[in-house]
Amino acid sequence: MIKEHKNKNLKILRLKNIFKKFGDVMALKGVSLNSYEGLCMAVLGENGAGKSTLMNIISGVHQKTSGEMLYLNQEYIPKNTKDAEKLGVVIIHQELNTVNDMTVLDNVFLGSEIRTNLGTINYKKQLSILKEALQEIEINIDPMIEMNKLSVAEQQMIEITKAIIRDAKVIIMDEPTSSLSNKETLKLFEVIKKMKTQNKSIIYISHRLQEIPVICERMTIIRDGTFIGEYLVGELSEDEIIAKMVGRNVTEKFPAKFKKPGQKILEVRALSNSFLKNINFQVNSNEILGFAGLVGAKRTELFKTLIGLYQKDNLEMIYLGKEVNFKSPNHAIRKNFYYVTEDRKLEGLHLNESIKFNISLSSIDKFKVKFLNSISNAKEIKNSQFYFQKTLIKAPDIDRIAGNLSGGNQQKVLIAKALSANPKIIVFDEPTRGVDVGARREIYDLIYEFKKNNNGGIVVISNDLPEIIGLCDRVLVMKKGAITKEILETEMDQETILRYAI
Repeated sequence: MIKEHKNKNLKILRLKNIFKKFGDVMALKGVSLNSYEGLCMAVLGENGAGKSTLMNIISGVHQKTSGEMLYLNQEYIPKNTKDAEKLGVVIIHQELNTVNDMTVLDNVFLGSEIRTNLGTINYKKQLSILKEALQEIEINIDPMIEMNKLSVAEQQMIEITKAIIRDAKVIIMDEPTSSLSNKETLKLFEVIKKMKTQNKSIIYISHRLQEIPVICERMTIIRDGTFIGEYLVGELSEDEIIAKMVGRNVTEKFPAKFKKPGQKILEVRALSNSFLKNINFQVNSNEILGFAGLVGAKRTELFKTLIGLYQKDNLEMIYLGKEVNFKSPNHAIRKNFYYVTEDRKLEGLHLNESIKFNISLSSIDKFKVKFLNSISNAKEIKNSQFYFQKTLIKAPDIDRIAGNLSGGNQQKVLIAKALSANPKIIVFDEPTRGVDVGARREIYDLIYEFKKNNNGGIVVISNDLPEIIGLCDRVLVMKKGAITKEILETEMDQETILRYAI
């Protein structure tokens, strides 16, 4: 069902009845999508619904199997991403496509350099164009600074600037706020609103449903590769959107909290280094302890320090009644202390390896054959199959390559890998980043099951305040490397957390 916009001529890009087949798998089964001049179209669906496949077809990465695509009322069949960009269709990926050791200026014009009559690069003209584009969206970034000196939010703004310079008419944004703070998100929204006034057409992919009414006018929902409908924003409630996305009613976003008396299993005293200031806290069994704060509060760095990735100038750590000092992440894992990274693609998974390989990696000692320098394949398969089923990974079997899974299923592989190590403490860093509503609830259930049945401790680091409040029994707020407040469940609300985070 597609409700026509008042002005039919405002359609810039039209996809009708798109099918895409990979081998024997039909990834898209008749999906339709419109983008409109000066409007933002949200594309909503679970991980694995086909959003990425659809965007890859639009941006020229894949070719459709069948269906119709029109751009400015002309047939649209981009051969590759460069072809799409030349026509005015640009995608900004969740994993930004930047060269970190090059300057902002060189990144923006990479592959599209402006040259003089002599064939040399016209840096003066490139610099002038870049400065004008940055000024146009009110971004103050030095064009000569290296990209690795910029925050993720600033790098994202450079990608948007690049799209503007290439005179893009359609800009696709894939999970643009997944790594941004609230302040950075608001700035991004300002830039998107400005682009809409310039008649740019925005296609916006996000799992954060609360963002959609703020920035989008219309939304398209797809499920399992099929087109569910196009709707005006405000036409459906959030519960109705979720039901259409997942094909069932998800009545509660979080499991019901329960209290179970616990004992202290970790105590950190006087942890300090160049970016942490006198950190003191404890983790109890059967408890979920949240760490809240703005981007840059050093929550991730705190736990990476505990597992030996950063230097400790001072630390006393009592774990399971004994003083310990982890020398490396592997040392921590051997002692049943597991940190689940926020960056599953770079730090968490071997994307070119199978699900089985990834799950087994944290617990390989379990499969060693005594007196032989070999691994029991039968034990490894049995273990991987158990955690594959336990974490509800949606894949045909454990031999599937992890990199071919959706974001939500990759996250479940990461959690299966952690559970396979039989941890006593699990630290979940951004456990649902880039994960859809249905998979989020499944991940929350796994966290609660660990709390209930393993007699262990759980730490959750998250920028998502509703997630912190919905999951955690107790919250520690951090700011600039220091703990500023402990908040108990009875006092938990977003205003209180932000008061001590800002």
